[in-house]
Amino acid sequence: MSVIPEFKIARFSIQAPFIFAKDPLLAIRRGFDACGDTFRLKLFREFAVSRDPAFFKQVLVTNHKNYKKGSSSKMLNPVLGNGLVTSEGDFWLRQRRLVQPAFHRERLQELFVTMGQITADFLHEMETFRGKKAVDIDAKMMGITADIALKTLFGNISHEDKMQIYHQVNRTQRYLVTRVRRPYRIPLMMVNGERTRFKTDLAYFNKLVFEFIHQRHGITEKPNDLLQLLLDSLDEETGEQMNDQQIRDEAITMFAAGHETSATGLSWLLWELARQPNIIARIRQEAEIFDTVPTFEQLLKLPYTRQVIEEGMRLYPPAWTMTRESLGEDEVEGQIIPKGISVFMSIYELHRNPNIWKNSLVFDPENFSLENVKNRPKFNYLPFGAGPRLCIGQQFAMMEMQLILASLIKRFDFEIDPSHHVGIYPQIVLKSTNGIKLFIK
Repeated sequence: MSVIPEFKIARFSIQAPFIFAKDPLLAIRRGFDACGDTFRLKLFREFAVSRDPAFFKQVLVTNHKNYKKGSSSKMLNPVLGNGLVTSEGDFWLRQRRLVQPAFHRERLQELFVTMGQITADFLHEMETFRGKKAVDIDAKMMGITADIALKTLFGNISHEDKMQIYHQVNRTQRYLVTRVRRPYRIPLMMVNGERTRFKTDLAYFNKLVFEFIHQRHGITEKPNDLLQLLLDSLDEETGEQMNDQQIRDEAITMFAAGHETSATGLSWLLWELARQPNIIARIRQEAEIFDTVPTFEQLLKLPYTRQVIEEGMRLYPPAWTMTRESLGEDEVEGQIIPKGISVFMSIYELHRNPNIWKNSLVFDPENFSLENVKNRPKFNYLPFGAGPRLCIGQQFAMMEMQLILASLIKRFDFEIDPSHHVGIYPQIVLKSTNGIKLFIK
């Protein structure tokens, strides 16, 4: 047995949290370069940081009962409540069973019709930018995935309500990220108006969602959307249904955890593909089977497009990290994981780990050919996590991304704006520092 090596990010410990907050990806990379695939890092508390597949397997699957959600995820409770992302134990398991039917294949086929209609309308919107100044493609992807999420959740939602939800969820997420990443700013946030604005946003947001729920209680003709499915879900063991608070929490979790991850993945992918004409040509060749947008059945005939998306999520995983806290002492490959330590699993670095990926920084969709997928160890690639808490919406996300990407590439060319610097800065998802600007041709 050995102790996990410690990486000192700064000469003086008081500097460490500030250096980490400024550029988390650089700080983590320096730790791996210095210490190998797992190291300890002291910030406001001590972390075990890893990009070792064996570490992921131990924490997420083999001994998952020894780990609870990290304290940083609890900071999301004011927005997500006790939904699937934040809940634990028996309550989480019950909710998972109740929500699971929303993502069965038959339901996804029904939702795909809505996705296709929204995507077709979005293509017309994008036409207005063809040949003009560069657009922030990240904002555009956030817009279409928010449209899809809100339409599939709440049905005929008004434009005004949609924009209120969209802006308030994103604003509250930024507030919560600041609290987690820079807790020393919390006293300032209490007096400079940020905390008050957060509470006001959340109150309005909750009022709106509960109104949607209450309206459904009084109708006889049931809409075909995810909110209605949540309202109708029954626990097979007890016959109980979710109360309004639980429905609110799961609906918001679906929106907040769903649309931003897909949007971010698509944004990075389009930025990367703007430099990959050979890959673009192969996607277009596949896209010849449909006119404007593919049907659900045609998605199965776009395997290379799916490979491209999977490679995009390897190099730019939207969910770039997972955190847990150990309930008891554990061991991985002879290294001790102490009781009570915070476990920081870097999916970003796992997917770029040169010890397990050949040419790890090169964008290559052949990493996801049938043969390579068959021969690759399972825990080398985890864009949706693993184990009991594997992302419940992964098929929805893949279907959405494949639909949007194939439709866009068939119709448009994208060119990088050389005057606009694009940097990576991880928030809850792997965001860009100042947007991703592309010319649409």
